[in-house]
Amino acid sequence: SSTSASNWQTVSTPAELDAALKAAKDAGQPLLLDWYADWCISCKVIEREVFNDPAIMAQLTAFRLIRFDITASNAQQRALLDRYHLFGPPAIQFFDRKGQETQDLRVIGEIGADAFAKHLERAQETL
Repeated sequence: SSTSASNWQTVSTPAELDAALKAAKDAGQPLLLDWYADWCISCKVIEREVFNDPAIMAQLTAFRLIRFDITASNAQQRALLDRYHLFGPPAIQFFDRKGQETQDLRVIGEIGADAFAKHLERAQETL
């Protein structure tokens, strides 16, 4: 379903990501960064079963939502993975109002809706 897509801004270059991170920081808004690729099966499961879950969608309103589409997996995009010490999608990162990543909130790999709901609660308390 594309109902939740409207809340997400999709970016695919380092410049676009940096601009999105800066915009959130300037607005004083916490940001959720979702690493996504068309070839990543787990990403599609998370999108369908977690991000489209009504309870989670309600929780997500607290965050600026950015999806980094790394489908092309080009050198520029892979350099960004290195910047964050990530191996690839699926991965979810949280940035606070000052634009700093809170590393202990990272989600690497697949996660279910119930677990992610608890995670978002913790994120909102932390950020």
